[in-house]
Amino acid sequence: MVDISVKYMGLELKSPFIAASSGYTYDLEKIVALAKSGVGAVVLKSLFEEQISNEINFLEDVSADYTENQDFLQHYVKEHSLGQYIQLIRDAKREAGIPIIASINCYSLNNWTEFAKEIEKAGADALEVNIYNIPLNGSKCSSEIEAEYYKIVQSITQGIKIPVAVKIADSFTNLGNFISGLQGHGAKGAVLFNRFYTPDISLKNLKIVPATPFSSKAEYLKELRWIALLSPAMRNFSLSASTGVYDPSSAIKLILAGADTVQLCSVLYKQGPFVVQDFNRELKEFMKSKGFKKISDFRGMLNYANISNPQAFERVQFLKMAQKGEHVKPS
Repeated sequence: MVDISVKYMGLELKSPFIAASSGYTYDLEKIVALAKSGVGAVVLKSLFEEQISNEINFLEDVSADYTENQDFLQHYVKEHSLGQYIQLIRDAKREAGIPIIASINCYSLNNWTEFAKEIEKAGADALEVNIYNIPLNGSKCSSEIEAEYYKIVQSITQGIKIPVAVKIADSFTNLGNFISGLQGHGAKGAVLFNRFYTPDISLKNLKIVPATPFSSKAEYLKELRWIALLSPAMRNFSLSASTGVYDPSSAIKLILAGADTVQLCSVLYKQGPFVVQDFNRELKEFMKSKGFKKISDFRGMLNYANISNPQAFERVQFLKMAQKGEHVKPS
């Protein structure tokens, strides 16, 4: 009998597979279906700072002649948006019976500390903080941008007791150093990597249009490399892989590289919540075939520190192969 339970930021999960934050996880019926399918935890759809700000700006424009109402409108929109989110947390906790991780998407301090406290009071088991702000100011250096992240994370983690994970992009000068800084400012985990809205251009209409919202199967390779590189140095800090995971074999590879958990998103939209059963079943079959009794028996087995040729995770390796005239074949 194999045991696929894991710990993520101190939370006990019956499976390493987590339903990632998306519109899919804003529906209570789908959350319950995911729980029944055997998912380890659910990350709720993010509460967006931009969404709240846009609602406030719209109402302020509509009532521009009634300036005395603006403070009331700001308070109303924030309370209304947060109230709906709080109710979802309570309902999910009552109905799902698995850890529920709330999510906030922010780019400034604003009121996130207070929102985080309300989320904790509602019963969320953890909080995922999704921070991203495109650095349009060319005069701002990377250390200033990182300091802004640290300030947000510290302000949130100092105000609540539930564990906080930070969902990030890979676009940092020194990702390992940055993640160490997140831990130093109170984060208990990191989600690698965020997948942002991407614009495209319509040649027919000569307009900016959204690109496909779904990831591609090859995208998981990016987090495979970075988790393999980063996981050997992580102590009391969880790494969750996200983006491009469409099949159990990709998920198992990420665990071999050192991921504590693997988040599923696009595959849920395309195949439905019960695809998680396939992930759990194939994970168990893999473990039985290799003689592994629990996840910790093989998690990180093939990370940067545990393989005989660590250069396999370095960019220069491809150059060496090219110089030797070797052909790169897909696995």
